[in-house]
Amino acid sequence: MRKSLVIATLIGAFAAPSWADSFHGAPHDRAVLHEGEMAIGHPGDPALIGRTIRVSMRDAPDGAMTFDPAALEIAAGETVRIVLANDGAMPHEFVMATEAEIDGHREEMRGVADMPHDADFAARVGPDDQASLVWTFANAGSFVFACLIPGHYEAGMHGRLIVG
Repeated sequence: MRKSLVIATLIGAFAAPSWADSFHGAPHDRAVLHEGEMAIGHPGDPALIGRTIRVSMRDAPDGAMTFDPAALEIAAGETVRIVLANDGAMPHEFVMATEAEIDGHREEMRGVADMPHDADFAARVGPDDQASLVWTFANAGSFVFACLIPGHYEAGMHGRLIVG
């Protein structure tokens, strides 16, 4: 009996999803993190949108990459539509999470340029295209948004998300 319990525990530990799997579901990102599991909040109800925020994604000939605005302030409990407009010449992503989650996932993404994020909290947007996210920022705190395509974060493509 004890041997069976140890084997079952080991199988469960290795089969349990890691944090990386929360970003890399099947299909990528979809339906892995559920409402209440993210510190930043949960997918919003479009009927409750209080305002729309436009975020421009840009890349410059000198290699700099930015979001404009570089910081967003949102009230705790507010449901917002974020319109992501890629005004650059290359694809960009917008992924929002805690700073630790972004840092960990950025490390995982090194060398994996063609793994787009497609979730309620993230989108990849092609040049001259746009996408939108509807999100309820349920919890107060300091969060981040970033482009996790390798090299983009390092080129300046990240920002602060303050929920208060």
